[in-house]
Amino acid sequence: MAPQRKRKTATDSTLQLQRLTEANVARLGLISIQERIPSDFTRWEVDFEIDGRLGQLSCFSPAEYGGVPHGLDGDVANALIDIFIETGSPESGVVTTTASQVLLRAGLHNNGHYHHVLTESLRRLKQATYTMSHAWRDHEHQRWTSGTFSYVLAYEITSGERDTVTSGAVLSVTLARQIVQSIRARYVKPLDYGFLTSLERPLTRALYRLLDAKRYDPQDLSRSFASYTVNLLEWAAECKIVDRRTDKVRRTLEGAHQELQERGYLQDVLVEGRGRKQTLTYVFGAPTPDLTLDPELVAELVTHRVARPVARKLVETYGETRVRTRLARFKALLASGYRVRSPSALLVDIIRDDDEKYVDPTGAERAAGTVTTSRPPSAAVDPDLEDQERDAAFQALSLEEQADRAMPTLQLLLKNRLDTMQYARIRSAMAEGRADAGLIVKAVTKAVFEGRTDEALEQLTLL
Repeated sequence: MAPQRKRKTATDSTLQLQRLTEANVARLGLISIQERIPSDFTRWEVDFEIDGRLGQLSCFSPAEYGGVPHGLDGDVANALIDIFIETGSPESGVVTTTASQVLLRAGLHNNGHYHHVLTESLRRLKQATYTMSHAWRDHEHQRWTSGTFSYVLAYEITSGERDTVTSGAVLSVTLARQIVQSIRARYVKPLDYGFLTSLERPLTRALYRLLDAKRYDPQDLSRSFASYTVNLLEWAAECKIVDRRTDKVRRTLEGAHQELQERGYLQDVLVEGRGRKQTLTYVFGAPTPDLTLDPELVAELVTHRVARPVARKLVETYGETRVRTRLARFKALLASGYRVRSPSALLVDIIRDDDEKYVDPTGAERAAGTVTTSRPPSAAVDPDLEDQERDAAFQALSLEEQADRAMPTLQLLLKNRLDTMQYARIRSAMAEGRADAGLIVKAVTKAVFEGRTDEALEQLTLL
């Protein structure tokens, strides 16, 4: 029996906020929503009308790789895009991360079963070839384009077994040029990651991603719709469902419809007509009303290009005191000369960070703590005692867990200054106890704050 999928809670720090995803990938549904497909399902083709013209999208993937991308491949692909955006969307298109981070972001367990799933997904995402005609939105030039690409252009796995993901594996994944350019041109849409990863079935998660993309006008992503109507068989083609008989299509979608309605994402699913003329109308649930907490602090976050709804959510979730102190930490980091492609993304990450990835050697937070707020004052806390408790909790983790906690921080700070093999060696040194993960993170963070990144890199290469 396969291990159960990992359930996320509302307190998971990586999933509390609304995030972004590339809008073309989401709208086109490049990956079949079905959890399992027959081995001979190696190609599909979809025709659709867009702006009064015929658009077309097709996929081919060899049978020896398990057919076309499907099921959990969608969770893996979505996780890669999310990590790519979070790390500043580098022009190279390279995502350097660990297997455990990809699985965490995909909402999957970090165990042998899902190591195999990740290995197979990477192979399919690289081998599958997509061909499109008048289907891909070029946001920068406001036009529809054609072309051919693979979701993953190339990838490297640094692990104990050749080309196979194992515990502690370091991944270097190069995304398709089209996806990279689209993200860098900010053709992105919101995605509620907490809701997504809380859904039980891969099929429900896949349908949610596709439906949520259909809520937005592809030519103007600021416009959203209250409902979406589609012919049942055309929808089956967009979902890449194998058996296109109308009764089978409805049964395939039934469980996902039920879960999305129970969770409030869908208000209703209306079925009209008979046979091949059946249509589905998805009526979306009401959006969460805007919050009106601490407009002054929200306005300050907005000046740093944090979206207003996200800024309001940050203040509501974490409180004024934490947001103010983390804002001071963010300002100190920038003042130290730290360069980042997306300051707003860094600010949000600093505010929601529960793992203390970002230290404050300048003492800016102490000063921020003197700011008067409208909330009742909290009991005094000894910062030294807090540090000791945090260090003790970290040291109580296994060496493998310490290494897994440390790697995302090092990758965020150093980005592509180190290659995959170097990151793998550093992780091995920490996991084997030859280097102290906590001390390394503190030393590298302090070095980056103080403009001594080259010095830190030199020390790391000696591990």
